[in-house]
Amino acid sequence: MRNSGFGMSDSELLLVNLIKQEESLQILPQAPILSSQQAGWESINIFYYCHPAHSTTEHYLTHHALALAYNQFQLEVRKDGKSRTQLVDNGIIQLTPANVSQWLRWDREGEFLIVTLCPKFLEKVVYESMKGDVIELIPQFSIIDSVILHTAEALKAEIETGHSSSRLFAESAATMLAVRLLQAYANYKPVIRAYSDGLAKNKLQLAIDYINAHLDQDIKLADIAELLGVSHYYFCHLFKQSVGMTPHKYLIQQRIERAKVLLKNQEFSIAEVALECGFTDQSHLTKHFKRLVGLTPKAMRSQ
Repeated sequence: MRNSGFGMSDSELLLVNLIKQEESLQILPQAPILSSQQAGWESINIFYYCHPAHSTTEHYLTHHALALAYNQFQLEVRKDGKSRTQLVDNGIIQLTPANVSQWLRWDREGEFLIVTLCPKFLEKVVYESMKGDVIELIPQFSIIDSVILHTAEALKAEIETGHSSSRLFAESAATMLAVRLLQAYANYKPVIRAYSDGLAKNKLQLAIDYINAHLDQDIKLADIAELLGVSHYYFCHLFKQSVGMTPHKYLIQQRIERAKVLLKNQEFSIAEVALECGFTDQSHLTKHFKRLVGLTPKAMRSQ
């Protein structure tokens, strides 16, 4: 049993699952102003806080957690018995692996985003895509990582729009984030087999046919990867090599193409077209339609 270094064993520490609000409030008494809890994401979740000065009790988390600072504040932190006092600022990231003891105190309102990643999902990525022994993440007190930052910002933007139902997007982001953590912040660097030719033609066609047949549904990355007999990571990686875009971007593009066809039929309202194409509502369709086509569905229909 690991000891926290301050006279307490892990069995005596508070166990917190940030996804469960009644547990997160035990260490962060002010609720997040933005979260992905209503999105139905499984492997990854985000929580955005503007939290007053606070001192947490010592605890450990059920999920791997990345905390990204958005403003400047003085932070005292203890992870796995190691302490540090530092001035954090916008873009500074901390990594706290699951089941690692942690204590935090900050001196003024802290604006930060927490990204949680399911340990079982990380283990699945290791099992499917990498060779080697059991891999453990190493706690990080202060890192700057553009890959993590970009992924976290994309997840936050997805929630901010209010159109966060896409599990394909969330699972793809979780996969890329997991691979980044394993490559850069694990006890040793795992070997990831490299492929440069994309998906085999028959598997690519199988993936495209599946996406096109399920445009109106909340497609899961796991379903496509299982259909093709490849891992989450390799499907995302090889699909992008083959098509030139991520699976989620391809899905949005194909939904827009279907919307163009359906908009020609005046019997369908724009709201009905949106739902038929897999968008959460009319505004969700309009957002992507205007971005990709250059005009709104209503404007296109009037033409």
